[in-house]
Amino acid sequence: MLNKLMNKILGGTVNTTDNQHTAQVTAVETAPSAQGEQKPTRRRTNTRRSVGEHRNTEGRRTGERRHTGEANQNGEGRQRRTTHTRTNTRRQRLAEQGEQQGTERKPRQPRQNRTTRSGENTHRTERNGENTRNTRNTRNTRTRNTNDNNRNENTNNRRTRTNNRPMTRNQEVQSDLIGRQPAGSNKGKFQIIPLGGLGEIGKNMTIFQYEDEIIVLDAGLAFPSEDMLGVDIVIPDMSYIIENKDRVKAVVITHGHEDHIGSLAYLMKEINCPVYATNLVCGLIEGKFKEHKVSPKCLRTIAAGDEVQIGQVKVGFIQTNHSIPDSVAVYFDTPIGTVLHTGDFKIDQTPVDGKLMDIHKFAELGNKGVLALMSDSTNVEKPGFTGSESSVGPAIKQAVGTAKGRVVLATFASNVSRIQQAIDAAVMFNRKVVVMGRSMVNVTEIAQERGYLNIPPNTIIDVDVMHNYTDDQIMILTTGSQGEPMAGLSRMATSNHRTVELAPNDTVIISATPIPGNEGAVGRTIDNLLRLGCHVVYGKDRGIHVSGHASQEELKTMLNLVRPEYFIPVHGEYRMLRRHGELGVAMGVDPKKVLIGDNGQIFEFDKDGGRKGGRVQAGAIFVDGLGVGDVGNIVIRDRQQLAQEGMVIVVMAMDTASGTIIAGPDLVSRGFVYVRDAEELMLEAERRVHQVLDDCEAQRIKDWTTIKQNVRDALGKFFYDKTRRRPMILPIIQDVH
Repeated sequence: MLNKLMNKILGGTVNTTDNQHTAQVTAVETAPSAQGEQKPTRRRTNTRRSVGEHRNTEGRRTGERRHTGEANQNGEGRQRRTTHTRTNTRRQRLAEQGEQQGTERKPRQPRQNRTTRSGENTHRTERNGENTRNTRNTRNTRTRNTNDNNRNENTNNRRTRTNNRPMTRNQEVQSDLIGRQPAGSNKGKFQIIPLGGLGEIGKNMTIFQYEDEIIVLDAGLAFPSEDMLGVDIVIPDMSYIIENKDRVKAVVITHGHEDHIGSLAYLMKEINCPVYATNLVCGLIEGKFKEHKVSPKCLRTIAAGDEVQIGQVKVGFIQTNHSIPDSVAVYFDTPIGTVLHTGDFKIDQTPVDGKLMDIHKFAELGNKGVLALMSDSTNVEKPGFTGSESSVGPAIKQAVGTAKGRVVLATFASNVSRIQQAIDAAVMFNRKVVVMGRSMVNVTEIAQERGYLNIPPNTIIDVDVMHNYTDDQIMILTTGSQGEPMAGLSRMATSNHRTVELAPNDTVIISATPIPGNEGAVGRTIDNLLRLGCHVVYGKDRGIHVSGHASQEELKTMLNLVRPEYFIPVHGEYRMLRRHGELGVAMGVDPKKVLIGDNGQIFEFDKDGGRKGGRVQAGAIFVDGLGVGDVGNIVIRDRQQLAQEGMVIVVMAMDTASGTIIAGPDLVSRGFVYVRDAEELMLEAERRVHQVLDDCEAQRIKDWTTIKQNVRDALGKFFYDKTRRRPMILPIIQDVH
């Protein structure tokens, strides 16, 4: 019986609840029965405490009955418990708001663990179709005493998902957060609310709100850090936008990089409004919308120099230079004044596409008067000027010209100008171009279709015919310049690519610099390439890469052109924002009018001037597979513990009637120790569990929660004393009738 249970456990999904001590194991059948048998009904047991008990205010157990909505043995319906020893004021408040707003809320089950019994087919996951439950990390009003020897205890951090807050936020809720305001409460006010991009690189999103009208600028993503195990991407918390979705008049996009358009599809699933973007950006967005099954009818193509009236605000677009064509700055002409957002920019006097930055328009706005400037801070710590993109072309041509075998060039897929220069070099030296990597293929096709790439006929060939050419006739354009493990270059470096096997004669050009945090991955990729004997061209000294962001002198130029009354540094980590603020003061901005904040901060302007206001909900949403927001900090912490310490599963069988353990315990180690090499340790651990069970039986303790907690405490202390490790301990009790 225990073997059957353990097989089901180890073949199913092991999970710990986010807000309880007790572990939950979900066993899922992989396929329905061939005979079409009806799935067994899921049975739940109250693992928090027995039905006949509840905890008083001093934490002692009493004999008072805990009333639930279930029927008692006499068939009489029990009334809902009237005495609440634990209150969650925020949940109550959210529930009241939901009722007022007409939000349909399903009755919440009593807060307790659900222990799944063996042989039952349970499909209760956090992504289960229409009845999805997300956990949200809030601090409960009741705290729990934790055990120092048992680090896998989980705190009360669960919030039930509601219809108007469909995504999980991974930051603690603050008491002073501002939500939806009554109509007319912002009369005569213009508010700037960044939801991403401040204090970080990535997931850029900013709200511009005049009175009750909202315009959203950009909707980007960020890539997960190494400690975000299993997470695919990170997007901004859009709760404030969704709460006010009837007030959102438009979304405006500055350029087509992932950190500015990567979360747009998720946003447009929640709201309905036009999206304004330039030609190339619209093409890139259409591709993303197709993947997410979002209609592209909302897209509105604009060009640099256009102005669009959106509600009471006139929105204008200014040509800028960046590492992707069709980049624009955006200004908002409001009754309060003009607010200018530079977007990502640099001042390139010799751009590859020949489109110069419209410096005259910036100067014109400065002469008319700019209330507030929001400027890119990425390269504020770099003195001087950023090099021109066109300077990369000769360096690439030199590297390609000296190459004896195949040339593999890795760069950002979105850097269309870089791709153009690589193709020009290939044409010069009579090489055919093979494009590899999903994003590289998509961007190249879209840019070519919309006239942003000039590629001679028959230059690009399919990978299947590459073998018809000699090595010195081939250039491969691929992704993987950041050392991504699944990208093309990384696979080639580890000899795991399906179609390309690198040889000592090959030349690899990495036309990019590592994004902060990716240095290790890029270094490993270069090491692997060198081990294969490849000639690798990389590094700043080779001239094969320039940044797309303005350095100090260009940032000074922007401040001189615009001469804003207020200055808000954006798009950078906090040290960058501070440094940019200091640069603004040096250029004549009043120190009191340099506003530095973080995500969620409200910058408020009216006829009396500008200031920092309150805060709105902001944070990060983890996207894991198809799940959006169902992975929070608690889940990530559990994944980290599992990765670092492993887990031990304790399986027992209990006689329901007598409350005695009739089989087990059996211990299973996963990622903690190899059982065959640690037999004495596991045998001693088993004896410790037997001792705990004997003590519980002697004290007539039948409550599963108490038994499991005692087992967990004893094993936690034992394993830490013996190994100085704290594995996740999952006691599983199978009831036997």
